[in-house]
Amino acid sequence: MSQSLLPLLSSGLWLAVLCSLPVLLIAVLSAVVTSWLQARIGITDSSLPVAMRLVLGMVALFVTGPYLVAKLVVFSTQVWSALPNLH
Repeated sequence: MSQSLLPLLSSGLWLAVLCSLPVLLIAVLSAVVTSWLQARIGITDSSLPVAMRLVLGMVALFVTGPYLVAKLVVFSTQVWSALPNLH
């Protein structure tokens, strides 16, 4: 494996973590809060946590989407510019 390929792969993996982190954190936090409220109030409906995770996940994507797309564009530009130098 080429030594110039390793930094690209490493930054690609970190970018994947960065892109998935906002939605995962919001989904986990909404699940915890919704479960706590359901236990506190006594609601046994199982569709409420799923709906909350979906709605808040979409909101998180809508809010962080432009930033994440800009990061992806910068990374893809780096990859395309480094392709001719790879052996």
